Amino acid sequence: MIKTLYLSVLAASMVLETQPNPSALASIQLDTHYAFDNNVVATVKVTDNKTMAPADDPLNNLIFNITLSDKITAATITKVEGRLYTGGGIEALEEKYGTDFLYMAGKLDMVGALGGDYDFFDHVITSYEPNQANAIKSALDTAGVLNALGAYRQKSKTFSVPATAVVDATPDEVRKRLMGIQQRPNYIGIADMSSLPIIEAAAEVMNKRNCHLMLDVGDIANWQTMVALVNSININDSRCAVLWNTSKSRPARAATVLARKKWRPCIGDYLGKHLLRNARINESGVPPLHEPVAGYRYPILFKDMEQMAGVDLDEEAQNAIAAARVIPVIYEEFADGGRWVYGDALTQYDSKTSALKLTNAAEIATYTTNVVTGIVKKHLLKAMSSFVEDVQDEASKFLDQCATAGLLQPSAELDGKYYVFTVAPIDNSFEKANVTLIRRPEGCARQVIFNDTVTR
Repeated sequence: MIKTLYLSVLAASMVLETQPNPSALASIQLDTHYAFDNNVVATVKVTDNKTMAPADDPLNNLIFNITLSDKITAATITKVEGRLYTGGGIEALEEKYGTDFLYMAGKLDMVGALGGDYDFFDHVITSYEPNQANAIKSALDTAGVLNALGAYRQKSKTFSVPATAVVDATPDEVRKRLMGIQQRPNYIGIADMSSLPIIEAAAEVMNKRNCHLMLDVGDIANWQTMVALVNSININDSRCAVLWNTSKSRPARAATVLARKKWRPCIGDYLGKHLLRNARINESGVPPLHEPVAGYRYPILFKDMEQMAGVDLDEEAQNAIAAARVIPVIYEEFADGGRWVYGDALTQYDSKTSALKLTNAAEIATYTTNVVTGIVKKHLLKAMSSFVEDVQDEASKFLDQCATAGLLQPSAELDGKYYVFTVAPIDNSFEKANVTLIRRPEGCARQVIFNDTVTR
């Protein structure tokens, strides 16, 4: 659902609204798929750079800067900067200035025309009447946003951004959108477990696209309640991990006393750490998936963290949390001090012996399966003999690289081999082949028996 904001320059003021203002001398239309709460503000300033402007675009020397930020933490959400155009959006710009990219790139309309997957604004459309240029400059000056180039004191005006009426997507919409993404998602994160149908839809996508699902149990202080909730969901799958943040903290960029400590989901931090780890590929392009995102090497750096009131992590609680296969955010003391960490590396797979109960082993399994599947698809519709040889060679090379990178370990059941991979045509068939992959993923040291003795 597109949310549209209109920044309108009126004769004696400026307004930020969700509808176009018929009295506007100039307007900036901002279309986005993002939603805003009541704490978002927009700060507007305009700088006159004193350059020559063409007669048919007399405001080309005014540079508008619009910054959206959180009024509680003062954190910047997004920023756009550029000039107004007389109307028609990027299409009109391309039609008239198609050979002058530098001119077009200076316009606010260009911001939404780039069409990236992560652009904040999908479209930016500006408009004004050239014969109103002087009146617009006067209105900007009256509104207190017009600055001379290099001015020491920068004038600006801050507007409250109208809050968005958010309509939750249905489980079927969630499933269709996730299934419709061209590139397979590596992770799906859900920040609370309040909607079982949404979780079921995400789990279906996880299964069909062979990716990982990360669930945050939400703002729960009582471990018995948390364990009961997780057990009721009962996703017995190695590709699902459940997290429980037992802490409260301040916002990362807290700048005022209003930024009190509160509970917040940890799923974003957990996902971000996975992405940063995955980016550390080796020379063969293999990420270090054998490193579980947990423990000392991956501290949680929320601001001024402390344990929530009501959280009791005694021995009974810790055993119950582990039995429910939940990853808690806990404070641990280490040799060089204490830090908040993800205190386990368990998936929701219920097994006492399988490596797939461990998050890093589960990721190695999905990663190798997906890459080998991609290799097989790459060589489909070849002559059978060529298919067998090419898949065997390319997949074996990839699996050797995984073994060298530490993702795979020798298996006693495979006579000390890291993996077994075979491709063979099915007897009496011109078109079918069997592909078999067996491998032993790296594990994770999460239990230790410590024998402590003092002797003479």
